[in-house]
Amino acid sequence: MTELVLVEKHSGYGELVLNRPGQRNSLTGPLVDELLQGLQNLLDDDTVKSVVIRGADGYFCAGLDVKAFFSEPKPDWVEGFAERWLDFHEAIFNCPIPVIGALQGYAIAGGSALALACDFLIVGEKAFLHVSEVERGMAAPINLAWLQLNYGRKTALELAVLGERIYGADLYQKGLAQLCVKDDQVLEKARVMAARFAGFEASAVATLKAGIRDATLGGGVDFRSLVARIKLAGS
Repeated sequence: MTELVLVEKHSGYGELVLNRPGQRNSLTGPLVDELLQGLQNLLDDDTVKSVVIRGADGYFCAGLDVKAFFSEPKPDWVEGFAERWLDFHEAIFNCPIPVIGALQGYAIAGGSALALACDFLIVGEKAFLHVSEVERGMAAPINLAWLQLNYGRKTALELAVLGERIYGADLYQKGLAQLCVKDDQVLEKARVMAARFAGFEASAVATLKAGIRDATLGGGVDFRSLVARIKLAGS
């Protein structure tokens, strides 16, 4: 059976690779379960000082696999999918080590949530991010939570309410990405950044991350509560 998420370990950092290239690395329940397991695997290794998230074959993530989600008979994973997806984002929110996204190709809907969850984002010039839920009359609470947490009201309105594709150079200009590079250099640059963290004291990085998070949200606020508050506001 093909692994849906590859866990790769390098000197000082690890990678989580969404591995459904034929489906443009779209999300299913089993893939999300493997993301959670893969992240924990990396966190359990003291030599791993940062994590790179990327998609196989040059595509980051096309969002939910709608065809699989609505197939008949209904897959067993459908019922618990939303909760498991939230579990993964909560794990990223609480992750003590830096998370770097290598955005090649595109990140759409749930894929954009995955990109926005990263602490640092490296994007290709032709790559784009698309918070597309508004086009289907859907809410995007996890996307909105990350936008509110990391980027503010104006950017959240532009991405989630206007719902347009935002390409590499604009992602960099708007502060959503730390680097915009040629598409074939995205992974290389993400790995360079990841390797930089290998020389840092892990406890200092974890303290800084937690301090910035708490200063932004206020102590005691967790990601699950933030998403619940957004859902309640939209009901």
